Amino acid sequence: MTEEHQDWSVEHWGKVTFGTRIFLDDPAHTGQKGNNFSLTFEPTIYSESAEGNSFTFTPFIMIDSVDSERTHVDIREAYYLTFGSLGESEWELRIGIDQVFWGTAESHNPVNVINQTDYVVHPNGESKLGQPMVHGTLAGDWGMLDAFVLPYYRPRTFPGIKGRFRSKPPVQNYRKQIYRGRNNIDLAARYSNSIGALDFGVSYFDGTSRDPRLERNNTGVIQNYDLIKQVGLDLQLTLGAFLGKAEWITREQITDENTRSRSHVSVLGGEYAFYGIFESEADLTLFAEWNHDTGGNSLLQDDLFFAARYSFNDILDTDITVALIDDRDFDTKTLNIEFNRRLSDSFSLTVEAFKFLEEDQGDVLSQQIVNDEYVALDLSFSY
Repeated sequence: MTEEHQDWSVEHWGKVTFGTRIFLDDPAHTGQKGNNFSLTFEPTIYSESAEGNSFTFTPFIMIDSVDSERTHVDIREAYYLTFGSLGESEWELRIGIDQVFWGTAESHNPVNVINQTDYVVHPNGESKLGQPMVHGTLAGDWGMLDAFVLPYYRPRTFPGIKGRFRSKPPVQNYRKQIYRGRNNIDLAARYSNSIGALDFGVSYFDGTSRDPRLERNNTGVIQNYDLIKQVGLDLQLTLGAFLGKAEWITREQITDENTRSRSHVSVLGGEYAFYGIFESEADLTLFAEWNHDTGGNSLLQDDLFFAARYSFNDILDTDITVALIDDRDFDTKTLNIEFNRRLSDSFSLTVEAFKFLEEDQGDVLSQQIVNDEYVALDLSFSY
């Protein structure tokens, strides 16, 4: 919907989603509850001037029937955009709150460091909190350069005592420790370009880590946020129906004035698409990736990822994805199935299932959520 207000046009759209999770096992930790319902509202207001400058505002509101920590409000976007020319190049400037995605891989994006994870929305970590920033872009025949000043830090959200997908005891959202070896202003930059069939990006981040170092004390589990210096590289090679993908970071972590450590995280793999299979309109895309983290304290420290996505390419945008993660350090294997389909121009349906195929008692991180297998249903209305 569009409205005119003097020199500015105004549009608005959004999505309302009713969701439920049905857990297949009883809770593993004291205080946890069973099935839950949720309601999310994500409207967007977009205003553009006659000159092309614009303002975008997108709040996010989530209400959960069980977990008070999952009930929250966030501003995903609230930024002013202006642009212009500089010689043969074009520039853009965004000021406000925004979301920025870096990466090429399907299973995990270690280079994607700008925004904090909104973990209570979904355990896959793909939902992100809005990040205050000044974001400048300069683009030309020589490539694209993005530079960021990030003046405010967002801690990660974690489930409360009644929620699933949590540790025992739960992480305390109100107890956070940030090592402030300098003022809390983060800086980041990324250069991206294409050379023939190869797309690449080189990034740098200097600031507060988006990944908390969890520490248990006499009151529970608290979040520790260290300073990091991170260099990242993401690649995508297009060879017909094959896409080769890679992400790599090297990270120096500064725990305190006297403690520094370095780790490397990488994702290597690709995808291959079979078009018009069985002489139909459908496509089948196969994925395979290897995740490796020398830090040794993550769910994807040495894991293989395999997936298949069947896209019907019908008028209702139907697709189904089956994904398997195989932990090479332990005998843990997980299966995730996701089905998406539009029911009409306004309504859409997502059905998801998560299950442990194999469990390993020695896998401490996975054992925290081994009882959290579920089937989820999301019904969305877009306007």
